[in-house]
Amino acid sequence: MKTKDLIALADKRIASLNMEELNKNGFLPKQGEYFPAIFYPPIPMYPKAREEELLKGRLTLGTPLAIYIHIPFCPAHCRYCHWVVSIGNTQQEMDEYLTYLEKEIALYKQKLGLKAIRPTSVLIGGGTPSLLNPAQTQRLLNCLNKHFDLSLCKQITCELEPDTVLGQKGLKKLKIMKEGGINRVSLGVQSFNDDVLRRICRNHTAGEAIDAILQIKRAGLKSLSLDLIYGLPGMDEKIWIETLLKAHDLDVDAYQLYRLRIVPHGARVGAIKKDFDEHPEIFPTLGQIYRMKAIGINIAAEKGFKEVSRRVFAKSEAHNSEYLKDHTIRLSDVIGFGISSWTNLADRFFVSTGEGLKEYYAAIDKGRLPITRGKIRNKDDQRRWAMTLPLKHTGVPKELYRQKTGVTVHEAFGAKIQKLKNTGLLEENTKILRLTEKGRFFADETVIQFYHPRFMPFPRAAYATGKLNPYNK
Repeated sequence: MKTKDLIALADKRIASLNMEELNKNGFLPKQGEYFPAIFYPPIPMYPKAREEELLKGRLTLGTPLAIYIHIPFCPAHCRYCHWVVSIGNTQQEMDEYLTYLEKEIALYKQKLGLKAIRPTSVLIGGGTPSLLNPAQTQRLLNCLNKHFDLSLCKQITCELEPDTVLGQKGLKKLKIMKEGGINRVSLGVQSFNDDVLRRICRNHTAGEAIDAILQIKRAGLKSLSLDLIYGLPGMDEKIWIETLLKAHDLDVDAYQLYRLRIVPHGARVGAIKKDFDEHPEIFPTLGQIYRMKAIGINIAAEKGFKEVSRRVFAKSEAHNSEYLKDHTIRLSDVIGFGISSWTNLADRFFVSTGEGLKEYYAAIDKGRLPITRGKIRNKDDQRRWAMTLPLKHTGVPKELYRQKTGVTVHEAFGAKIQKLKNTGLLEENTKILRLTEKGRFFADETVIQFYHPRFMPFPRAAYATGKLNPYNK
């Protein structure tokens, strides 16, 4: 299909959404601001807290259980990144971090009174985990096998950057990953356009990204997913279409299509916020962004890719992220290890220090978990958490919701659900409450309807007064 035809088809999809009515009713922020509904409450909004508060009482790990390992090292600061990373580290410094990471894992087991931790999924993220050299990669995988019982683990995913897996050293690293149990990799490509990559300070070219994909295939890793971002500075619909088609030409198994996140949603403020505030003219318009989103949905469908979780398009469910499903759809416990990692355990959520490696090391040296922020969820928090995470992705299983909260979805949010059904954003049957096609296009905005006012990402004034203003009771 030609570019003009893809754009026309996208415009047709957008026209069917009746966006003017959604704006008038206060559903969408007036200035087109965007906030990803990844956690509830959002990570930046957690208050200061200490280990003693958050680990009080007996805590029993549930099943499924997801594990996150944070490797903070990066070759450069990408402009769009809102997470804690460390740049320009020596091999010795990275070795030191791995030492403390293992100490933290052992400390968690001690504090929780566990002989073994049995995860059903593991995500090694960052940062750039693939910046570790082959020996360090082997050391990290040895650590996982030493401290975790992986007999129930369906999937270990590792995030990669293109320039870190090239050449013979890169190939060796990838083979170590495969032999060490990693069976899914997520490659941060973002775009196949060199000008766009330069603007966001990526450390690779489009050609190197292609070489990295071929290298991953050469290493025989089982499942390959790409991270691709639309709405980047210098990007238009043509560039976005070329990126999507290139991904299919390279026969990848899946991709995640992210809208550029300008509003901070992690532990730090990315440079992209300053870029947008000072030079909004270099960014696509809101209309172009919606068009790119529609183009992504349409091309995926044309190529036979299914949206297996929100924004994750894959050849089959086998290439979806088990970690993502554990964390969001199954409402599992999650334990995060490493600087700035987050943990969801029973009825509490906490975040490790993001101030720096020295603070992280100092806490562990004192025999303390490096927790600095968090909260114990009350009944209202629990009801909203159990609604928002699965609703965004595949829907809220009604029986699971009742088990997690003690009430039904309608006892918790009956009026809100009915209002969103009347607007064509939600649908349900006896077993599940889920987003409609229209709701899926505005998944984050629909999910935010269930946030408590104190955890809203934008003020009341950001929305028009109307029946769908998220501040309405």
